[in-house]
Amino acid sequence: MTATSRSASVAGLAATAVRSGSLHRRVTLLAGLAFASNGLNLGVLSFALPGLRAAWGLTPGQAGLLTAGAGAGQLLGGVVMGHAADWMGRRAGYGLTVGLSAIATGAASFAPSLGWLVALLFLAGVGFGGVAPVATSMVGEFAPREIRGALMGWTQVIWTIGWIVAAAAGAVAAHGLGWRVVFAVGAVPLVFAVVGPWLVPESPRFLLAHGRRLEADVLARLLRERFGAEIELPAQEHASHVSLAARLRELWSPRFRRATIMVWTVWWVMIGAYNGPVSWLPTMLQASGAAHAERVSLLFSCAMIVPTTIATLLVDRAGRKPVIVGALVLGGVGAAVLAAARGESMLVLGGILMGGGVLAAWPVILSFAAELYPTRIRATATGWASAAGRTAGILSPALLGLMIGSWSSGHAAIGVYVVALAAAVAIVLVFGEETAGRSLEDITGVGDARPATAGQGTP
Repeated sequence: MTATSRSASVAGLAATAVRSGSLHRRVTLLAGLAFASNGLNLGVLSFALPGLRAAWGLTPGQAGLLTAGAGAGQLLGGVVMGHAADWMGRRAGYGLTVGLSAIATGAASFAPSLGWLVALLFLAGVGFGGVAPVATSMVGEFAPREIRGALMGWTQVIWTIGWIVAAAAGAVAAHGLGWRVVFAVGAVPLVFAVVGPWLVPESPRFLLAHGRRLEADVLARLLRERFGAEIELPAQEHASHVSLAARLRELWSPRFRRATIMVWTVWWVMIGAYNGPVSWLPTMLQASGAAHAERVSLLFSCAMIVPTTIATLLVDRAGRKPVIVGALVLGGVGAAVLAAARGESMLVLGGILMGGGVLAAWPVILSFAAELYPTRIRATATGWASAAGRTAGILSPALLGLMIGSWSSGHAAIGVYVVALAAAVAIVLVFGEETAGRSLEDITGVGDARPATAGQGTP
């Protein structure tokens, strides 16, 4: 081969890689927007609480009821929507979960009473409880193995942007527009629910698991022609329609038990930490007499994007276990600072460290959920893990509301989260498996894909 032909070949491969990357970017962006809708809607509740507290005279216990209602919906949504996505497909699951979440959150802006608000937040929770199983499966099944963790991480950076939008809405509402405007912002992701399924292809792995080989072949050819993407079609375990109970028993079978213990426990601790102290920080700042508490909360939200971005850049290079251990330790340090906080600066510092640490761990736990289970049960397994975590979303704010007594004092109760985060670190060290750089089929024991085409990543 001449130097000229070699240069042309390299240039052709580079161009193909760029086009192929555009497919991965599209899938990652749409999954990220689904997560952003989740972050937006969770943030909407957090930043509407100060207005609700003033308008309806909410006690910490009543605020805990709101967040517990949303958590209960997320629990149900994780199980039901994850299971549904394993038989109806990733695209349909995307539209259903994001759409339900957006419609119910927007409708909450018209809630006439606390009971109605709890019911609507429960319904919204069903929607965004299903986002993690669907979006995680989408990214995991399309992403090249070399950058799978990073692409998962970028979805969480976009998640943080959703939270920041909610924080900005909270800052605006503080100047007279009211908490109802904050909830109305939660309807914005309805656009993603309508447009998303038209922009993202179905997962070829999902098609193969359901015996739809011809469709998978046609889809792979279309993606190659449109994006230059060399889509691998590795053998998959056959998907069968069984009950939720049967799937749950399988997740706790000897084959998956270690993975399930690790993913469920860490997810539980992370949700508990975020739905408790981190979500309540804006209200605690306001109650402590902080000047311009809503602006400080917005600054706090923006600062949390830094550790998430760092984790995203490191997760494939340093490995899953070192990154998640470091992130959880950071969250534990933040919890200790919050527990000892006696003023605005300590509250903000503790919130940034705790929230940032928990968010930095998300790219890894989502990667684990996508990597440790085969395609036929991937969304179901992630949904059950999410549901297990949502029990903490129910219990954490309710118990925290009882423990702290008042908004402006009693922060020492947050010390419980230091212990919980330390336990999560221990669980990862004992049960965690390093999955960085390995194919999904190799990790799950299904059998590796064919060697990657030159210049291409293998999913």
